[in-house]
Amino acid sequence: MKYAKNAAAANTILKKHSFDSHFSFDIRPYIHVTEYQKGEYIIRNTDRLTRVLYLTEGTAKLYGFHENGRQSLINFFTPPSFFGIPELFEKKKRPYPLVAQTKCCFIEIETAGCRAILLQDARFLHFCCSMALSQNVAQNHRYMCLTAYPSRNNFAACLLLLQNNGIFSAKYTEIAEYLAVSYRQLMHLITEFCEEGILMRTPGGLQILDWKAIQVLAKEIHIKDQA
Repeated sequence: MKYAKNAAAANTILKKHSFDSHFSFDIRPYIHVTEYQKGEYIIRNTDRLTRVLYLTEGTAKLYGFHENGRQSLINFFTPPSFFGIPELFEKKKRPYPLVAQTKCCFIEIETAGCRAILLQDARFLHFCCSMALSQNVAQNHRYMCLTAYPSRNNFAACLLLLQNNGIFSAKYTEIAEYLAVSYRQLMHLITEFCEEGILMRTPGGLQILDWKAIQVLAKEIHIKDQA
């Protein structure tokens, strides 16, 4: 993790996202801009979380725990997404692990010095409710797509979500879990896409060769959703 190089760069990001407009007081003394590299832990489940994080760039993946201690992928998140709100309301709550899937940029609020003010700020609380609703709708939409559309369409949408400069690099076990298919089914999908000239296996991951085919498959979901 690293902080924004200078105050000017941080201010540019804050203005771009109008972040301070979501507060009834001057939040600037309590915030900073951070950057995390792919694979870096943003939040660990052992953290005593005293910050709220607003994702402005990149893709992050959130994990949950089972009773037996097994860790499972909950979802991938893209901007705008909010993290750390449950821990703000309940200090002793154990946070879920959050990992950078790609390079991620966050606006972070250090809540140690402003927690009481935040919990009484109607504008901020309204923003939290709005973000929670949006993230919940997105999660429900994903589950609906997994059951309503073929795996090819969902895999294509996943490729577009997680590709980085045309390369799809992710743990296949997690992608299978995300798509609600078996590892064997995922391998079959990848083989199909490669045989059709849509993807190509490379040392760095799966390279997208036919962007149009991927976009058409992913777009079918959204067209039918809007019909």
